[in-house]
Amino acid sequence: MYKIYSGNTGSGKTSKLKTEYQQLAAELGSEKILLFLNSARSVSQFREELDLKLMGNLNIYTYFGFVNQQLNKNWPAVERKYSGSNQLIEPTFMNIETSHFLMSNYVAKYRKNRAYFRSIRARPVQIAVQLIDNLNLAAFNMLDFKELKQRLLGWTQQDEERREYAEQSIEIMKTFRDFSLNYRLFDYSAAVSLFNRYLLADQDYLFNLNEKYDYLLVDDLEKMVPAGQELIKSLTGAGINGIFTFNESGGFNRFFGGNPAAAKKRFFNSEAEIVEINKNYTAAAASSELAQEIKAVVQERKSNLVQSPLLLEEIDSELRGEMLIKVGKKIISLLKKGVKADQIAVISPKIDKVLSFSLQQILEKNGYQLSNFNRSKRLIDIPFARALLILYLFHCERTNIVGVSSLQQALSLLLELDPLRSYILAEEIAASGMKLIDLDDSGLRDKINFQAAEKYDYLKDWLQDKKEEELEIEVFFQLVFSEVLAPLDPSQEDIFACRQMIESVARFHQAVENFHQEKDDLSERYINMIYEGTLAAETLFKGQEKEAGVILASPYKFLFSPELAGVDYLFLLDISSSDWMQSIAKELVNPYIYTEQWQQTNKWDDRLDQEIRLNQLSDFLISLIYKVKKGIYIADSFLNSSGKEQEGPLYRWLDVRGE
Repeated sequence: MYKIYSGNTGSGKTSKLKTEYQQLAAELGSEKILLFLNSARSVSQFREELDLKLMGNLNIYTYFGFVNQQLNKNWPAVERKYSGSNQLIEPTFMNIETSHFLMSNYVAKYRKNRAYFRSIRARPVQIAVQLIDNLNLAAFNMLDFKELKQRLLGWTQQDEERREYAEQSIEIMKTFRDFSLNYRLFDYSAAVSLFNRYLLADQDYLFNLNEKYDYLLVDDLEKMVPAGQELIKSLTGAGINGIFTFNESGGFNRFFGGNPAAAKKRFFNSEAEIVEINKNYTAAAASSELAQEIKAVVQERKSNLVQSPLLLEEIDSELRGEMLIKVGKKIISLLKKGVKADQIAVISPKIDKVLSFSLQQILEKNGYQLSNFNRSKRLIDIPFARALLILYLFHCERTNIVGVSSLQQALSLLLELDPLRSYILAEEIAASGMKLIDLDDSGLRDKINFQAAEKYDYLKDWLQDKKEEELEIEVFFQLVFSEVLAPLDPSQEDIFACRQMIESVARFHQAVENFHQEKDDLSERYINMIYEGTLAAETLFKGQEKEAGVILASPYKFLFSPELAGVDYLFLLDISSSDWMQSIAKELVNPYIYTEQWQQTNKWDDRLDQEIRLNQLSDFLISLIYKVKKGIYIADSFLNSSGKEQEGPLYRWLDVRGE
């Protein structure tokens, strides 16, 4: 038996789940409760907000975190089932960066030696992401490699070029998977497959979980991948009590494996106690009516326009730049009337540099901030992480890839210098062949000031001392942070970025040292991985801190950030852009073909593609509407930033003027 709180975005489902958790934890102890949340940020936030007088072990995980923890804990039993041997080979769980790195190496190798993916312009790392997505989506839907192959080839239908690329993809994925299993180096897909095959199917294992836990709580059941849904079903079937939440319009993560239709089919039955929640704490009274109209117009493609008192004003221009200026002025007028900056959100399907720069300039000119939730999150873009890397490049004498601008920014941070003096110093170092210079010989000691010169001398001597010690890269990183960077009062983001880089390189070494003998080459490959942008800061241990600024985000980023509860005013930009209706299918991956729905039809055509796009758009818009308390502004331009006419259909469905 289980209970499901069902309601729209902002209805308080997660709050009710949190209340249930705290009550059960107070009665039974937190160690008797297993809780699944949809992201690492949600796990972190939930833990921080708990208010328990006595707290035991907190069994709060993402589905993938739970799978990894259980495989580690039960590995000897899994190894015996997998290999039929008692020989224990310790597993290593690859992080995202390492798996992308290894797959991109295979792609580059096959491209060079066999001319694979001839007409695809994407870089190896971009192709690798799509191949890993295929493996993940198959595992998330409990499909073996044979079924993955059949579905990927079936998707190509009569297109010979697509079939050729599918066959090439399958060959590379098979090589990657065999290598992964042979060396016990598990990415997400391998871990989920092994868990489903050797633990979830084991009745003794399920019995032990039933003995350990009395309750299973799950937030956002509609976002759970089908493999996770099957685990939940197995646990409740084994006698564990369940309390879940479900969002009717929360299916906007279909590309990442979520399947609301499958969740409803599995859980909405006679075993369930369905608790409908009709209240809304983040939306206006008119939201429900507008949401229903949006659903009818978008999903059913009715010809009538949507009208609502929530739609306050339409901002139109022929040129996009003019439209952004008008939006900026409207935002400033709201701020000057007393609206808090973090109660205004600007949502666009694509956050490009023109949009972010224009709004930032307008806001800063008037003394306000922009909080860009889609900003670049490469580790190399975070100042302390960049300084960490640049010091390592000087340590190992690989400064040929260091640019003057990057060096100038690092020196400005490390020596606490103004941009002009740090640039002069960086230019002199670059002129000397990117080697640290003597300040007296170059006549720069007086120019950069005495205090900065002392710090420079210390840094130069410190690097020389460490060079004589022949340190491994991860040890060097740790020393740089503790002895050089920590005294500079780093922010929380800086600390997390450095910590991620240190942990990532350690895990990278651990993952590949068994099959890669040249450690110097290994470090060089890792550095190249960072510079290519493979190592991203999206995997930081905490999410982005909510800044006191006007929010700028894509629909997905806005809805998937747990720190963003709702806003007073929403600006929907570029509504005639076709980017509002992007296909979930890419050149080499299509999430739909791995779903139960595909099994029923084995068909992919323009009609189905359009239907999925419309469903996705409807889910986005309805969820956004339930995040707004006071009003929505619609903004659009006839031409986009490239001067091309915009022809997306959304602008034809929203009527602000009531005409």
